[in-house]
Amino acid sequence: MKWPFQKRPLTAVEPIKPQDAYALWAPGYPPRPHNRLMEVEQAAVVALLPELAGREALDAGCGTGRYLRVLADRGATVIGVDLSAPMLMHAHASSRRVVRGCLTTLPLASRSIDVIVCGLALGDVEDLARAINEMARVLRPGGVLIYSVVHPQGETRRWSRTFEADGRQCAVAGFWHSEDQHRGACAIAGLAIDAWQEPHLGDPRRPVALVVRARVGGGLVEARR
Repeated sequence: MKWPFQKRPLTAVEPIKPQDAYALWAPGYPPRPHNRLMEVEQAAVVALLPELAGREALDAGCGTGRYLRVLADRGATVIGVDLSAPMLMHAHASSRRVVRGCLTTLPLASRSIDVIVCGLALGDVEDLARAINEMARVLRPGGVLIYSVVHPQGETRRWSRTFEADGRQCAVAGFWHSEDQHRGACAIAGLAIDAWQEPHLGDPRRPVALVVRARVGGGLVEARR
């Protein structure tokens, strides 16, 4: 499988703002892990999921619907939110309940969701604290947020998220947030972190993703066995 990150600078690679990039990428972006990073990232996220049967679950930044399928298969009533209309067109195959919206202004009522999964989407958001706070807003008491990002070490390693579209070599021009910024954003939002994982591809010193589980006060939703 093709490794999705390259070191910058790249010859003849065009950096593109996230929404423009996803419009190009959507036709060939499958709703499943399609590289080694995503495989270990999704395994970590799934291992942290609580019991979902009968619960309302949000895939925040759902893209083409990768986690919509995971959540629905475990019995949740799911809804997906993404800012990219081309990505949402493909997400309809995973759930009819998808809506266009931004992670920093979710089109959902406060305290309406039990579980949120946000997979590899926060790197597209400049204001991490605002996005985390917005997800905390829509969680019910005792609700759980599980999110993943490309590991912050990627910034110092000069990683660039690349793809091919229409014969062009493109890179998503996203944002990097430090581990301290992730901890601080959860604290500001009133979320208590109870799991912090750094999946790797064989060398623990070189993690490729960061996976965080945090909860709203009022009782932890028990982890699925």
